[in-house]
Amino acid sequence: MPNRSPHEVKPGAVLADDVYNLDARLLFPGGTKLTEKKIEILMMWGVETVPIKGQPDSQQSVAIELFSNTAKHDAELEVQKRFKLVKSSHPVVVAIREIAVLEAAKSSDHPI
Repeated sequence: MPNRSPHEVKPGAVLADDVYNLDARLLFPGGTKLTEKKIEILMMWGVETVPIKGQPDSQQSVAIELFSNTAKHDAELEVQKRFKLVKSSHPVVVAIREIAVLEAAKSSDHPI
């Protein structure tokens, strides 16, 4: 049962356990199928992570090396456009760029 940030959760995901706000009030019981509105409610209440039914976290991660050269190249070009005004030598920016390239490669027309 992976724990996910509400920002990562997609509509249709199902809660594995009950989710409470910071005041220990029940927001949604386990088994609730999330919608966009319910995800917004989780974010609005400041919920940091939610337990989602599904595969363990380790099987969810994907390395950039698994993508085709075309997907990597297209993703890098897309990210370069978006980051052209940002100082790219800062370690945080480097990490964010790597994540952005990975996410862009995932949505590529030529993933593998």
